[in-house]
Amino acid sequence: MISIGDSTLERVTGQLTLTQFRALRIVVGQTPVTMGKVAQELRMNPSSVSRACDRLARLDLLQRAQNPLNKRETLLAPTPRGRQIVDRVDHDRRAVLSAVLDQLEPAARESVVAALKQFAAAAATVAPIMQDANN
Repeated sequence: MISIGDSTLERVTGQLTLTQFRALRIVVGQTPVTMGKVAQELRMNPSSVSRACDRLARLDLLQRAQNPLNKRETLLAPTPRGRQIVDRVDHDRRAVLSAVLDQLEPAARESVVAALKQFAAAAATVAPIMQDANN
């Protein structure tokens, strides 16, 4: 599944690192969002996130603005092109995963779907623990 994600990202963007794409995805999903929140979500230091966002801004995928309520904060929002990139990567990943699942026998497909649901539930319980450990 990771190789599907990596190949889709490379095919659609051709120029973004995984970290840059993850930052863009956060910005698209939480608009507007502060640079600090993106760093927290990525579990990265703010200077690394700032460099990633600099590149995204140069590529016209996100825009920065000073937070009018707190002049020390930078707000990030996606450009239409940035939203389009995230939507396209998501669409392509779903299409590839669907094609893979279509190759499986129905019983095998049901087993994979059930296992992925259990995996997602387990991941949801572990994620807060990991986040607490990193804070």
